[in-house]
Amino acid sequence: MNTRSLNRWWVLGGLLAPAGVFAQVPDVVTALDAGGRAMGMGGVTYATGADTTSNFYNPAGLGLIDRATIGLTARNMPESRTVVTGDIGPGGQQRLSSEGRSGANGLGHLGVAIPLKSRGGKTNGTIGISLTQAGQLRDERVSGPGLVEGGLDATGYRQLLKLDTDMINVSYGRANADGTFSWGVGLVWAQTRQVNNKLAPSGATSFDALSTGLGAQIGILLSPKDNSDVSFGLSYRTPIKLRTGSDSPLFFGTIPGRLAAGVAVRRDGFRGGRDFMVMGLEGQYHHGGKDSFFVDRSSQMILGVGVEYNYAFSTYRIPVRLGYQAVAGGGDFFDRRDALTFGFGFRPVTGDWGIDLNFGRPQGGGNDASVGITYRFK
Repeated sequence: MNTRSLNRWWVLGGLLAPAGVFAQVPDVVTALDAGGRAMGMGGVTYATGADTTSNFYNPAGLGLIDRATIGLTARNMPESRTVVTGDIGPGGQQRLSSEGRSGANGLGHLGVAIPLKSRGGKTNGTIGISLTQAGQLRDERVSGPGLVEGGLDATGYRQLLKLDTDMINVSYGRANADGTFSWGVGLVWAQTRQVNNKLAPSGATSFDALSTGLGAQIGILLSPKDNSDVSFGLSYRTPIKLRTGSDSPLFFGTIPGRLAAGVAVRRDGFRGGRDFMVMGLEGQYHHGGKDSFFVDRSSQMILGVGVEYNYAFSTYRIPVRLGYQAVAGGGDFFDRRDALTFGFGFRPVTGDWGIDLNFGRPQGGGNDASVGITYRFK
């Protein structure tokens, strides 16, 4: 390793070393909700649903789509503001006090699902292609009372840490004749942008690197033949090792693998059979993230529970949602990001389109909001 590379490692290590941290940044580095229908239900139905987000969460859901479908979600991107006290110098004891905030709006997911029809009109599986925002970190750091760097006053200290992860998924899903079982497989191309800009007594540092990696995923969906109102979903995405075209070291070198499992139950018979309810439970286990010279990354568990009541009004249906999502911190640098979620939608009973608005109130501060639009072609 040349002298320039060694200097980069030393400078970046000093910027990110979590020694002496007593509060951390809310963690959505790999647990960002794409903002679909399930967001208002605490993330429930991502593993068991059948829409364009299935291409990202569980490709088996594509097998249940029998008409060409396009889906789009937009949401605000979470960020945080951290007040730093103590000593930010090499080997110093720094302390972080972080608060979540509502960031700028951006694309959460854009996807299309295309059934493959035979000459007789039978569906021979469905192909899905999507672009999804899969992770987000934007932490703005400022100096707190008495901040120093190796004994020097660091009142003017400023730092921006940013990590954006986008994934392009290409998948294929297929269901059996009665729709009680489907499976799916897919490839994943990931790109991250990692930014670390700092102004301190020791000088200014600017770090901006793009990295890419490849992964794969597989999934299944099952509904018992004697109880089609219950669905079980299971999917797995491999860890993705990131590579960059330069010798710059990455403070996030591997996107963890994701094991997702969920169950959803539908209950009919409300208001004389006009309304129905969907309840569910879902969990995601992120693993395989590698520790770097800068950040320790450990396994992360995400749990969600939620309910959706579908209210019939005239020729429309209005889904109303409530849920809770618990997002554990995935390493020494990160803290939990638990949130109460809620939302509603609007769709014609016999129509081809639907719109969903969903919200979240993370306990660490800030607000989540998303809008989703789905259209099914004839």
